[in-house]
Amino acid sequence: MTPLLALAPIMLAIALLILRQSSWISATAGVIAAGLSVVLFFPTPMSVLLQSGADYFPLILEVALILLFGMVLARLLEAAGSMGEISAWVESAAPSRPLGVALVVFGIVPFAESVTGFGIGVTIGVPVLRLLGCSLRQSAMLGLLGLIAVPWGALGPGTTVAAALADLDVDELGVATAWINAIPVVIVAASVILIMRPGLVSCLGIAATAALMWAGILTASIAIGMAPAGIIGSLLVIAVMGGLFIIRRRSTGFTRRLGIAVLPYATLTLGLLLARALQSTFPSLLTQIVASPPFWLAAACIIAAFTVDSRRTVTRSAVRSWAPIGAGTAAFMLMGWIMTTTGMSAAIGSLVPAGLVLLTPRLTATGAVVTGSNTGANSMFTGTIDAVAAASHVSSLPVVAAGNAAGSLAALAAPPRVAMSVQMADPSGPASASDIGWVQGRALAVAGANALCLGLWIQFMV
Repeated sequence: MTPLLALAPIMLAIALLILRQSSWISATAGVIAAGLSVVLFFPTPMSVLLQSGADYFPLILEVALILLFGMVLARLLEAAGSMGEISAWVESAAPSRPLGVALVVFGIVPFAESVTGFGIGVTIGVPVLRLLGCSLRQSAMLGLLGLIAVPWGALGPGTTVAAALADLDVDELGVATAWINAIPVVIVAASVILIMRPGLVSCLGIAATAALMWAGILTASIAIGMAPAGIIGSLLVIAVMGGLFIIRRRSTGFTRRLGIAVLPYATLTLGLLLARALQSTFPSLLTQIVASPPFWLAAACIIAAFTVDSRRTVTRSAVRSWAPIGAGTAAFMLMGWIMTTTGMSAAIGSLVPAGLVLLTPRLTATGAVVTGSNTGANSMFTGTIDAVAAASHVSSLPVVAAGNAAGSLAALAAPPRVAMSVQMADPSGPASASDIGWVQGRALAVAGANALCLGLWIQFMV
């Protein structure tokens, strides 16, 4: 009976989300239910809660700031016309539709998502795909497939949360996720080829681009760390493919306006890399703060603000939009911490038969579809996944990494994200129900296939 009671907070939050309540209301209800369950059924010494909370609560603040500055940056860049400048360059530089699509899916969208999160990469990628001549449905689906680097989206708060709840080193989890993310990359590359049906040369080009992104993220995860890995891996794709496009055209196509458009991105990337090198050489509280993702996201926001006349209005609008998202994310993280610290997640894990670790990726995949966020999915289910791994006598690291990769890609199938993608493909009017249904079905198929493959890999390889 106790394990079923431990499920109550998660089931309540999911039920409210299905009933279309906002994420912060659903998550807050889950927190209250979790608190009541602790008082009534899972009593925990206050000293344990205080010690654990002292380590975890600063993480909640960091994630909230990442989300805030990421959203402000996205709004400022949109208001400055930076997205349009980048889109125009891709359209003019791409030598063919399939190779242009490969650049968008494995370069442009992952880069924007790694910097800002929130599915912002889709809002950039879908219009570019339309300009490249893709149909409405193709553009919407391909834009969603570009969310292949979500474990590192917004500099990786979801991965950071998973590492904290499973008591893992965040960079080690980043490397493990990067290795196992080969499975989602293969599935996405195959999906792109099936949608585009290109010739042999273009088919090989798409596969090579996907492999380049995967190798770039893996190498960056090993050499530098988790947070900037998505930026570096996707930037490698942009640099290599963009360089090939330039050589073919014998013209860079770069303008002053394009340089201004990419300056905030360059500041964030280079600043974060240099600050992390400084921290490794001179470790201290000051260098730790300077090397944190929120610090350089804020710096990028300041630079972007200089190009926007209505920056105060734009910033206020972004903060208002962030408030419910930040509150919901913080509440999900708090619920996950309560359930992990008090043993509720371990109790839920006992419901899964020992050895059936293949089921764990489906948990985070389901959570991501419902919440639309790998941070929310990891907050709800990482503790349970960790407990299942322990009961199955296998290492927690690859199992949590598989769950992280499954939930991250499954976020593309969240209904609000699908509707947004379809609307971006045809902004002239309301999104068609048939178009949304077509994209939703294929997005769920991709998410389901990915979770199944990751589960089978974990079951037979770990």
